[in-house]
Amino acid sequence: MKRILLAAALLLGIQERSIAQTAATAHSAGMAATSLESRISQYYADLQQRLREVYFAPSDGRAISLLSNLMTEFTARRKALIAEAQPAGRSGLKPTAAWMQEQQALLSSSNATKMAARRQQNLALDQAFKRFEAAQLPNLQPVAPPTEQ
Repeated sequence: MKRILLAAALLLGIQERSIAQTAATAHSAGMAATSLESRISQYYADLQQRLREVYFAPSDGRAISLLSNLMTEFTARRKALIAEAQPAGRSGLKPTAAWMQEQQALLSSSNATKMAARRQQNLALDQAFKRFEAAQLPNLQPVAPPTEQ
């Protein structure tokens, strides 16, 4: 009789643990989606802050340095976000409306106007901006490699 009770208790314990693990897995899947959303939001917030630093840089050399660091960091972050979004079935991640408004405000600021003049005067700064624009960091869609013909 003791053996039967012991076996029943063990079986119930395994079932309870299995139910708890299933619930935890479902909860973590929901958290992963929220977590991805928060990382995307943070990506755009950080990108906006870095771009602001570039436009408000006191010298061309500092702006070039900031752009170089921005490119290195955000290229890696962009690749990671794209890789994480693909298995989740999310392609074409877009910037938030708030980010787009902030970006528009930054690009219409007096410092952005001055940056255009600075780019014309400094070829290295212009090349750094061209590399930044070619990287398409605000675009979180996978970019197809160029095809050779």
